[in-house]
Amino acid sequence: MKKIFTFIAAMSLTLPVLFAQSVSPEILEKVKEAGEMHNEFLNDEEVKLSLVPNTELSKLAVSHWDNEEKPRLTSEKLFYLDKKTIGSKEESQGDNSSAKNLTIEDVSKVIRSISTMKGTEYYSNRHKKWETLYHEAYLVASPEDKTRIPDDTEGSADGKTLYCMQDDNSFGKCYYSLSYLQRENEVSVCFDNFESLKFAFITAAKPHNIKINLVVIDEGEYFLVYLIVQAYYPRVSFLEEKMIDSFNARVDSIYKWFVKEMGD
Repeated sequence: MKKIFTFIAAMSLTLPVLFAQSVSPEILEKVKEAGEMHNEFLNDEEVKLSLVPNTELSKLAVSHWDNEEKPRLTSEKLFYLDKKTIGSKEESQGDNSSAKNLTIEDVSKVIRSISTMKGTEYYSNRHKKWETLYHEAYLVASPEDKTRIPDDTEGSADGKTLYCMQDDNSFGKCYYSLSYLQRENEVSVCFDNFESLKFAFITAAKPHNIKINLVVIDEGEYFLVYLIVQAYYPRVSFLEEKMIDSFNARVDSIYKWFVKEMGD
């Protein structure tokens, strides 16, 4: 009997930990109501990240910047994605049990399906219309060998490093290394440009001066999706405006792509 009481007491202590939310109740309430939250820091502003989920991979995501120069742009966004809303409109009105059963393994496959980013759209603030963000997207064999290869979606993503090309509407062909980590209830990827990004004849960003981190956390009935962009670029007024608009649009587009692919 004593052992039974000891077991119950131990479980009472561990259960709050097992079901602890990765963000504060206040942030969870706000992001659930609004769907998303956003912070942006420019140039010499003090960076105070307040939306980072309290998880291992989220903490790693915000520590990937290792350049000597401080980012000119740091933009973080937190999204709340109710599993019941994933899929077609007809499905979301019903039970939609298939969406409810989505797991980190499903997420892991989606964020490695780079070829499905082709055709992703974004809203251009400059042109005031929707435009195609990526005219083409696929994995390449290596930074030295840019031969197209199939998406790598088998097994766990943990520890994988892949390489991709994205034919960007603003910057043309962009090449990134993709570093993945996966845990039981979360998965992440860091996009790191291994070649310069060009805007017309201007070098918009040198190698490794763009880092886009995506973290998806399974919270049971919903996913939390955390995205952070860090970028260093020449301090030229028209270019700065272009970079800020472009990368904030990319955050929204990556999320839009993720939701669509999870529904498919």
